Amino acid sequence: MKKVLTLVALILSLVIVSACNGNGGVGEVKTIVIDGGGDIGNFNTTPLMTPSEANPFPYNTLEVLAREWEKLNPKYKIEINKTSSNGDRAILVPQLNNKTAPDITYQNGTVVNMDLGKDYYVVLNEYLNKPNKYVSGNKAWKDLYIPEELAQNMASDGNYYTITLEKVPVGIMYNKAILAEAGITKVPETYAEFLQALSDIKSKTNKEAYTTTYTWYDIVLESTMFSDILPLADVLTVNGKVDTEEFVRAFEKGIWNPTVNAIGSGASLVDNRYYEYIKVTKMKTEFYPQNWQSYDAHTNFVNGNLAMVEVTGREIRKLSINKNINFEWGVMPYPDLTTATTQHAYSPSIRGVAGLATPWFITNSAVEKGTVEGAVDFLMFLTAPQNNNRLIGDLKGGIPLNPDSETAIAPYLQDLLEIYTQDKATVNTGSRVYWGSVNSWAMLGYAYNTAFIKSLQDIDNKVKTTEEVARSLAQTIRNTIQALKIENEYDESKW
Repeated sequence: MKKVLTLVALILSLVIVSACNGNGGVGEVKTIVIDGGGDIGNFNTTPLMTPSEANPFPYNTLEVLAREWEKLNPKYKIEINKTSSNGDRAILVPQLNNKTAPDITYQNGTVVNMDLGKDYYVVLNEYLNKPNKYVSGNKAWKDLYIPEELAQNMASDGNYYTITLEKVPVGIMYNKAILAEAGITKVPETYAEFLQALSDIKSKTNKEAYTTTYTWYDIVLESTMFSDILPLADVLTVNGKVDTEEFVRAFEKGIWNPTVNAIGSGASLVDNRYYEYIKVTKMKTEFYPQNWQSYDAHTNFVNGNLAMVEVTGREIRKLSINKNINFEWGVMPYPDLTTATTQHAYSPSIRGVAGLATPWFITNSAVEKGTVEGAVDFLMFLTAPQNNNRLIGDLKGGIPLNPDSETAIAPYLQDLLEIYTQDKATVNTGSRVYWGSVNSWAMLGYAYNTAFIKSLQDIDNKVKTTEEVARSLAQTIRNTIQALKIENEYDESKW
């Protein structure tokens, strides 16, 4: 009898162990680790869900959605890191090299071209062409995105390595009292009016006029000054945006050529539109505060010393709850560049939104662990409108991918969303183009991006003249084009 009981106990223990090891009826539960970082705010669960000065935006929506998804997909468990690495390359690159990064991680989208050929991330093209089962009637996941905005995610090799979760609101936050003091009775609608407003603030008040923490407006200006080349340049992957290969092709065919009269002994810069673009961008930076690089824009805005500052949803969210602001403020879209400033003013960008934000990558860790399919499915779940509206709306800094009348948008973002919605309806008529439709320093790789921004700062710091920068960047562009041709081995027969 004792032997029988022992045998029964042994059989039961084997059944239990087998089930735990994934060989039984319930199967193995795989864990998907997520870094919840974001461009506008992080999606990690806050320690407390009670609002306070130390915790002004309590949040657990990603966690809630993860638990809902787990019920639908019991073979997986979602584990969200308590904090995000915020795209810190010093942390992530060693993890990616060792295949120990989170299965899904946040990074700034500009890094993707730096990492090509390293097998860090899963190519998502095939998945984007498949239906998203969480959206009724959806035939391709990519259809949840506007094609011109999704094109921002494409790497220089033509592949997609990221899924973006939200749209980033962008504009200029302004102090109504300072504008009134300067005699400005309406918000500027054109670049010329904007420059005049900055001049009036400088001359009629003792306040600083304007500054920014990033060159957002320069993206708008370049797209406006080169949007006329879209029919000739956006031809390989027609999506309303000149991508990396299309820039290379446009350069080789003379459609887009910043080297015109910019290289060699006869570098007069005559008829060089890129030089004109650089000059236009510098018209506004003439009104920067002295020592602008060490100038704390947000603190000075809060204290009433600065009239205008460029912002995204992240900054608007932060400044909107600052109790030290004792003046009325507003947020306006970027004023349109017109022929009142330059002859090279064509169709302007849509306003209010700077395209897609918060790129999440599925990493080689997911490949190693066999969690790629689950990670893809979870991202499909998060981008489905009924879930995405909660994921983004509850964070109060971004705009969901497909908002509707029922979507809860932070009130301070509502005006930008309405302007974006109105402008979006005019793209098909050619009246406007999408954000970043022609943006060379976003498409020609990280090295050129860095060189461009640094060079324009050299002008502001009076290290170089505008002419010197135009000539230097022309040579850099020529070298970059040749390097991209060698690196990507483009099939020029299709050009």
